[in-house]
Amino acid sequence: MHRVNVAILARLGWMAKVLMLASLLVTTAAAETIMTGGKTGTYYQIGSNLRDIVAPTLEVRESKGSWANVEELSQTKGVGLAIVQSDVYSAFVYLRDSPEVPGETRRQYARLLANLRVFMPMYREEIHFLVHKDSPAEYIHQIRGARIWMDAEKSGTYLTALNIYSKMFNEPPRVVAPFVNPTVTGDDEGTRTRRSALMVLSDPSYYGDFPAMDVMVLVGGQPLGILTTNIPDNLKLLKFDITHPLSGRLMQDYRRAEIQKANYPLLNIVDSSQSSLSVDSYLITANFIDAERRQFVSELADRFCAKFNDLQARGHPKWKAMTWKPGAPLPALNAGWKYSERVSERLGRCQPAEEALPVMRSPACKPQDRFAGLCR
Repeated sequence: MHRVNVAILARLGWMAKVLMLASLLVTTAAAETIMTGGKTGTYYQIGSNLRDIVAPTLEVRESKGSWANVEELSQTKGVGLAIVQSDVYSAFVYLRDSPEVPGETRRQYARLLANLRVFMPMYREEIHFLVHKDSPAEYIHQIRGARIWMDAEKSGTYLTALNIYSKMFNEPPRVVAPFVNPTVTGDDEGTRTRRSALMVLSDPSYYGDFPAMDVMVLVGGQPLGILTTNIPDNLKLLKFDITHPLSGRLMQDYRRAEIQKANYPLLNIVDSSQSSLSVDSYLITANFIDAERRQFVSELADRFCAKFNDLQARGHPKWKAMTWKPGAPLPALNAGWKYSERVSERLGRCQPAEEALPVMRSPACKPQDRFAGLCR
């Protein structure tokens, strides 16, 4: 492991924190909480679909992102599911294997990694590297030394940008901390911080009172809503060059992706599509000791199989982009990850439902949510 990786990850406060695996060892009530993301994001909507269509007792909880979700799954009693980006595993491997981390802490990380399990792989999220259209940079491998906006610490975007940069250059990035321009609007702080960063990136001279940046990273399934409407028309996406020597360092955790020009009419994309990177998203659980919690996971897998068609018909559009469907083999996982045996056995024999189960009542759809396409 590179020394720089430990130095970078130490910024997240993990080096001084003793990671307790309480939720993996308790013998209390079955887990009924899923950690997702911000309330306006896809992860939260996916979790809400699971509650409304598959498991009515499931509590959907918002969070800061993938890193924080693993933290909650490992430490918070009652949290039995989380949605994460698959590259979160690499960060914990760095800590587990580093001689610079105290031995007991490394053993705790090892136990954590040994107990994480994949419930199912979900969909791929594209990684968007944005720069001003006048930037001399054209490719991702040209961002060394740039001032990079990476969203909030412990968010999935932060972890992905951190992992990509450190693997390519073996040094810490120049991170631009999130900020909020009080004149921007948005339904939550995350949306306002992202819009604030877009404004500064597009016109740094006008917004000179805010932190300067050269690159902005956004991660999510295309099209990202924040890049489709009401954005400056002077931004461009950096390309991924698979032939460059630095690119090969990334292919264990990421896949090549094509970002479609049709999805982002306001961005400066010359061709019909542009090469980039993507990261898999996983619904994960744990290898629980408690029999009641194991039974919860097993029953959820049965219900998930039976209600998959309903999820696609009534849930978020991303359910139609899942990397697995009933009747198909479970996809191979990224390095280090393992399926939950209780889940894989059930999903492995899951067949497409010929007749949907009775529809569970969902919460009333508010007019503003219906207008936004969040429900019907």
